[in-house]
Amino acid sequence: MTDLALYGTLRDPDILKIVLGRAGGEMPSARLSGYRVAMVAGQHYPMIWPEGGADCEIDILQGLDAGDLARLDFYEDVFGYTRTTISYEARPLQIYLPPEGGSWPKGGAFDPATWAVAHGALTRLAAQDIMSSYGIETAKAVAARLPIIRARAQAHLRAGDHPPAGETLKRRLNIAHQSSVYNGFFNLIDIAASYQRFDGSLSDPAGRLILDLGEAVTVLPYDPKRDLVLLIEQFRPAAVIQGDPNPWLLETVAGICDEGETYEQTAQREAREEAGVALNALHLIGRYYPSQGAVAQILISYIGLADLAQDYDSTHGLLAEGEDIRAFTLPFDEAFRLVQEARLSNAPLLLSLMALDRMRAARGWPSQ
Repeated sequence: MTDLALYGTLRDPDILKIVLGRAGGEMPSARLSGYRVAMVAGQHYPMIWPEGGADCEIDILQGLDAGDLARLDFYEDVFGYTRTTISYEARPLQIYLPPEGGSWPKGGAFDPATWAVAHGALTRLAAQDIMSSYGIETAKAVAARLPIIRARAQAHLRAGDHPPAGETLKRRLNIAHQSSVYNGFFNLIDIAASYQRFDGSLSDPAGRLILDLGEAVTVLPYDPKRDLVLLIEQFRPAAVIQGDPNPWLLETVAGICDEGETYEQTAQREAREEAGVALNALHLIGRYYPSQGAVAQILISYIGLADLAQDYDSTHGLLAEGEDIRAFTLPFDEAFRLVQEARLSNAPLLLSLMALDRMRAARGWPSQ
């Protein structure tokens, strides 16, 4: 049996339970001499490194077996940590150290209470996502998509920040089963649930497969002086599966919200990446589910005011993400004619052009 020193996020009992697959039990606290703990700069977790004269508080997780250590090793390896043996009070003690004992950039002090408020809830959700891949994938494979894992967790937390339309009724909901069928860049969830019907009766359990995509922002750049909109065009495999003869679709700028980003920051970043354009102001259209029967995703759509004087018929996108995006401008009337003739197949673009049509009338655009 093995004892392990915990100094960071695994001191959170809920996270430890997720990783171990059981409660951690009694964990005496102690002081570890010769080591300092601080946040990794720019990250949401701490690291530890040897430093003369320093000390730090630890919890000692006792009596770990091989199965416990395998689960802990998997989780910590996702973040690049390696289990190492150190000496504590003349006996061996295991601890997870970053590469080369602490070569990562050091950030501010790690305060567990402050961390719990800022990152605790998101990290718990992310830990569930990570550990759902234990025994299925390598830690390296999971680490490669850690940003999207945390982005999905952020989306789930922010879902409760927006009050629903109409009256909120408390109805019974029983989740009989929920598990991840496929966990990659997108997550496929198998869920079975029964719910209270409008007549008060309880439904039979209904099974569904739900694609979990997190949050995304769409933005339609518009120049109110020149009355131009900027559209993008790109290849979409889903249109191939649907049988669409032209899988190169006209769309708005769009992208998934990264962890820590506001919706407005996502809109600005995606406009630069996908169209090479800077937005001067953002006008919110709405927040909505694009296909709530099978897709767990919220879209937040904007009209973004921009100067579209230069020639924007060019290609953009991130090569690392396999993007090949053409950005180009159209006079608003020409773009809106595509709506009137039912020739557009991208829902955010349809919605954005219809919203912009109303905004132009209300705000007196185009302005001279």
